[in-house]
Amino acid sequence: MDLALLIGSLLVFIALKMPIGLALAVSSTLYLVFSERAFSLTIIPERMIDGLDSYPFLAVPFFIMAARFMNSAGITHRIFEFALSLVGHIKGGLGHVNIVASMIFSGMSGAAVADTAGLGLIEIRAMIREGYSRAMSAAITAASAIIGPIIPPSITLVIYGVLAEVSVGRLFLAGVLPGIVMGFSLMCMVYFLAASGREVMPTRPRQSLCEIWVSFKKAFFTLLAPIILLGGIAGGVVTPTEAGVIAVIYAIILGIFYREIIFRHLPGILGETAEQTAAVMFLLAGATIFGWILTVERVPMTVTVFMLGLTDNPHLILLLINILLLGLGMFLNSSTILVLTIPVFNPMIMALGIDPVHFGIIMTLNVMIGMLTPPLGVCLYIAADIAEAPFEKVFKAVIPFYIPLIICLLLVTYFPGWVLFLPNLFLN
Repeated sequence: MDLALLIGSLLVFIALKMPIGLALAVSSTLYLVFSERAFSLTIIPERMIDGLDSYPFLAVPFFIMAARFMNSAGITHRIFEFALSLVGHIKGGLGHVNIVASMIFSGMSGAAVADTAGLGLIEIRAMIREGYSRAMSAAITAASAIIGPIIPPSITLVIYGVLAEVSVGRLFLAGVLPGIVMGFSLMCMVYFLAASGREVMPTRPRQSLCEIWVSFKKAFFTLLAPIILLGGIAGGVVTPTEAGVIAVIYAIILGIFYREIIFRHLPGILGETAEQTAAVMFLLAGATIFGWILTVERVPMTVTVFMLGLTDNPHLILLLINILLLGLGMFLNSSTILVLTIPVFNPMIMALGIDPVHFGIIMTLNVMIGMLTPPLGVCLYIAADIAEAPFEKVFKAVIPFYIPLIICLLLVTYFPGWVLFLPNLFLN
């Protein structure tokens, strides 16, 4: 009865579009008030505060702030021009440029929304000017943006690492190869669409080595950012949290070096950072008390016993988890899915002997595909809004890109060796 009140009230609050962090906190409070057990309400602030008392969480506001500074410092434009010089001549043209630019920006921003709204503004406008349809321009932008939280740094992986008590550094390194494979697979689909004549995708003339060198020099210090961040983490020089601080300082230095006026944007950047950080942290605080109640009610153990009662085959269980996560991704944002499911799934994967770092990449890829899937589909809505295209047409245009993304998900799920290669090499 108590558990029914907890879950039922949460679903009602979500249906009423209450902020998910508040919905978690209020439903947990109702449980504690009406539970047959004797609970003190002081548990609520204690658990919520304890849940946020984690050093890696400091990385979240820094990566959010770094992405804001990079957008205001003209960095996104230089990334796009360099990607254009490299792959603009390949069949599929600016579609490939879009994906390569997103992969590079992924090594700095850590968020799919930042990629879609920041770099996507430049990409979509350029593609429309070249003759690409508005729907396809938005679709490629949204599909490539979800690489952001896979290639480190990643706010999503920080959240998973803290909640699952897993090394964030190992998670960051584990995301590198899957992110690259995702980008390559999306480029293959762009090439197929262009070669088949299903989409009009003009190409640019092949640039000379001299022209590529010029664009490289302009973007050189920008391209150093992901190398510095990832190299520092892999070499054990900095923690992921310290890498976030370095990313902010480096973005400010680049803004000054490129003579872009970013200090007049400082109040807005700080305000947006504070607002987004507060939203994430309140969600995590609410999830902490909610997760504690699930543990008290032995929900993780019950789910584990149920799933293992169906099958003890890890491959089948991972398939069921993937299907569930993809379904949840259609209705809930990525952070919400993580905080609701990690307490339930973690005991199960530990019982099956699945590496939690490997599972973290599986979960992150699932929830990122959710950001591309209606009815929620946050990245799709942002890209459609920038392109000024009907959402229905953008969704139709993005459908082919689910194929390479699902293939990548299956490769990540069932072949853990290549996912864990880098973390085992550097941080074993």
